[in-house]
Parts: sequence; structure tokens; C-alpha cells
Amino acid sequence: MKFIIFTLFAMLLSACATSVHDWSRPGASASDIQHDKAECQYQAKAATASYHSTPAADDKTHGMGNAVGDGIVIAEKQIDLTNDCMRFKGYTSQ
Repeated sequence: MKFIIFTLFAMLLSACATSVHDWSRPGASASDIQHDKAECQYQAKAATASYHSTPAADDKTHGMGNAVGDGIVIAEKQIDLTNDCMRFKGYTSQ
């Protein structure tokens, strides 16, 4: 249980540091922005769903360390993919 909490905390901490919160595009309503961002986030999650690092060692310590590391890497990749997708759709960050 502690492992799950630590992993989620690490992912949230990573996401807070690098994600863009406000997007704008001429002519886009708030609803358009929300829809496009949700679509980009969905695509980013789908693209990283099968990501994992090299197989962990047999002991639990290395396995947990790899899982935490994977969680952080996945969160960062999802943020980057979401940001790239939004820019591709013509949005700029503010």
C-alpha cells in the first residue's frame, strides 16, 4: 500500500512541475479546449500503456524501485505527448 501511495505521489509531483494548465487558440471555446485536451490526454495514456523498463531483479526492493521510476517516466511522457498534441492542434500555452 505504501508503494502505491509513493508511486502516485511521485507521479503527481512530476506532473505538477511540467504540465501546462492553460491553453488558448483563436476561436476556440472553453468547451473546445477541454474536449481537445481530454482527447490528447487519452491518446497520451494509450501511447504509454505498455511502457515498462527492463525486467526487475528478483528482490522486492529493485522491483519497487523500477516501478516508481516507471511511474515517473510514464507521467513525464504523458505530459510531453499531451503538450505536443495540443500544439499540433494549434494551441499555445499561457
